Formats: sequence, C-alpha cells, structure tokens
Amino acid sequence: MLNLRKIFPKNNQPKNNIFNAENKLKYIARNWLLLPIVFAFIFSLPIFLNFYTYLNETYFPYINSIFALIAIYTYINIDKRYSFAFGFFIGIFWFYWIGLSFRYTNSPYLTYIIPIIISIIYAILIWFALISNNKFFRATTISLLGYITILGFDWFVPDAMLSFSAFRVEKVYFIAIVLIMTIISIKQLKLFRFLAIFLLFFTIDFNINTTKIPNETIMLTQTNIQQNIKWNEYTADNIINYNISLIKNAINNNYNIVVLPETAFPIILNMPAYEYVVNNLKELSKEISIIVGAQRYDKFGVYNTTYVFENNNYHFADKVFLAPFGEYMPIPGFIANFFSKIFDIHYSTFDTNDKEPKNIFAGKLIFRNAICYEATTKMAYKGNPKYMMLISNNMWFKPSSEPVIQMMLIKYYARLHKTMVFHSANGSKSGIITPNISLDFKASGI
Repeated sequence: MLNLRKIFPKNNQPKNNIFNAENKLKYIARNWLLLPIVFAFIFSLPIFLNFYTYLNETYFPYINSIFALIAIYTYINIDKRYSFAFGFFIGIFWFYWIGLSFRYTNSPYLTYIIPIIISIIYAILIWFALISNNKFFRATTISLLGYITILGFDWFVPDAMLSFSAFRVEKVYFIAIVLIMTIISIKQLKLFRFLAIFLLFFTIDFNINTTKIPNETIMLTQTNIQQNIKWNEYTADNIINYNISLIKNAINNNYNIVVLPETAFPIILNMPAYEYVVNNLKELSKEISIIVGAQRYDKFGVYNTTYVFENNNYHFADKVFLAPFGEYMPIPGFIANFFSKIFDIHYSTFDTNDKEPKNIFAGKLIFRNAICYEATTKMAYKGNPKYMMLISNNMWFKPSSEPVIQMMLIKYYARLHKTMVFHSANGSKSGIITPNISLDFKASGI
C-alpha cells in the first residue's frame, strides 16, 4: 500500500477519504501511465516519422535530426521515478509486433502476452540504465545500449535513430551528439550551451560523394503471399507458378537479374520431388540471373537458403545468423521444451554450418548474402561489402512497424559500412537502400 504521507505533504493532506483515494489514483495514473507513455512516445518519434518515410518514400533529414535530438534529450532528462514504466512503453512502441507471429501458432493468445513480457524485460533494462539522475551517467548508458543483446535479439539500437538524419552515424559522432545534448540539459553549464550547439554543426554529414547504383538492371520483386497459406501443400503449385511468372516477366522487360523474397518457393527446393522446379529455373537462367529464397536439405539438417541460378547452373548460400526464437532457441533446451509443451508450440529450427557471412555472385556483381534478420545485425557487414542482396519474409508481422525499424537498421548499417542493400521482400516494400545520406530508397517490384 502506498504511503500517503509521501505522496501528499502533511499540511496538504486531504481530510476526505474519498477525495484522498481519488488523488491517489490520479497520482498513480500520472506517474505510472500518462507521463511515461508521453516520454516513451517522444523517445520513439524517429520511428513514427519514418513510418511516413517508408509509406511515401519521402525524406525529411532535418526533421529526423530534430526528432533524434529530442529523443536523446528526453532520455537524459527523464526523472528516474518514471524509468521502469518509461522502459516498458518503449518496449511496446518499438517491439509490440513481435507477438504477431504467434497468430500462426496453436496459442494465438500469446500475440498479446509476448509483447508484455518483452516490454517488462526492456523496462528492467531501462530502469538500470536510468537508475541515476546523473546526466553523464545516462549519456554513457544510452551510448552502450546498442551493444546489449537480449536473448540474441539486437534490434534496440538507439544509434539507428540517426539513420535517416543529416548527422553522421559513426559511433564517435553519436557519442558527441549525446554529450552535446547532455551539456545543453545541465543548468550549471548554461554558459557552454552556445558552444555545444555550435559543435553540433560538426556532426552533420556533408559528404556529397554518392554511391551509384550499378549498371546491372535488377528487378526486386515484391510479393504479398499470406503467411497462413504460404506453407499450405494445396497452394504450393500456385505459388511456384506465380514465381515462374515473375521471372518470365523480368525476362520480357529485359532485366539482367531478378530477385524473389525469402522462401519465395515454400518448399525444400533440392529435394527429388521438386527436381522439375530446379530444371525449370535452370532453363530460365540461360536468359536471366535468378536469385530466390527456398529451403535446402542435407544429411546434417534443413537450411534457410538463397539460391542463385545462372547459365543453366546454380549455387547457394545458407543463412548464417539465425533469428532468435524464429529460427533457433537462444535458451536452454529443457526450458524450450517446457515452453513448447505448455503452449503447444512446435518449433522447426534451422541449421547453419558457418560462422562467417557468405557472398553470392550474379551477373558481374558480388553480393554479401543476407536473409531477413541478417541485414539488421552488424556481423553481416564484416569486411564492409560494397553490395548486399537481402531477401525477407515480413508477412509474419504485417501490418506493423517491423518493416520500418528494419529499414532504419539497414540504413544505419548501410551508411556505417558504405554498403548498398538490394532488398526483395514478401509482405513489405522491396527497394534499394544506399549508404548515401539521401533517401535513395526506391520501392521496386510487382
């Protein structure tokens, strides 16, 4: 029970018990609901603005910059008594969509429970990060949050709020921006505020050298195959025929390369039963290079794979960095088995033989291979590849903000590593994301 003497000063203590209870509820609502929601919303402004960027392919670098500064300022200055609830609602605003994948399980009610569990985890994380009101302590924690991986999931990267801004995205510049906002927020340092604002000018990206899109003509197809029918054996033939029609359309339009999304063929493509599909793709590859997602099988397991068909032959690259929970269990097996029995959920995890990112070859280009989650993890960008070919299936989370956060993270890593990312997706927009400060995201496909 709350101590009313702490909530209300003794001289102002209401005498009426009903009025007293009413004020207690107002206090709880204000400090545990209203204010934390408002502050978490402000901290999430870069995501909401990029909703518009994603939907309309319209770029607001300076507004993005202002929203990022406001978000950082809010984090540094929020009162620590709001920190737990603040972190909880950040978890909701950033990652509510994770629960949507449970719509396709035997326990669809987890769609609502999982976001709450995830948000509680982020509430605890943010509570520790904001445990002190010291602003330089908070400047340190927000600079480190991007290095913290929770159960293998590393999408909470505050640095990515700069992805579509006019600021440089290298870590040293993010730290500089955080320190500038820290100085601006400290009253005792008000004489240095003008200097801090002036220094902000040096964190702007003035690089006008833009990376040019290669001469190879690439069709990035965009599909919208619903998740609840994608793996239905009765629809497999229709999906296969649809994919073949996309490839033939690319040939008719004189493209050099055509790209289809992750698991566009919802089959284990190298199984004998689907040899006719492989032969058909080999034949079509005499006229165009085909990059497509499907599963692969060998004696060691099943893999999420990118196939490249070219000149009547093919090669492949398996997914290396698997998505936690979706493709592997980042928790001990006995806990996973207990969870599976309780909620009647059966996981079909993928295998991987490699620890290093793989390249694929199409036309005259070399691409770093990336399948969905891989393009949002820094490990996939090892060696600063010039081009990355990304295939995704975002239908698991449609409709939601997941493609927006994915786009922000890809843009962040593209700028950081000077990599041009070609993205073909199911359930979200396909397009090209360049390392340039300008948008350059061109929705492509049919």
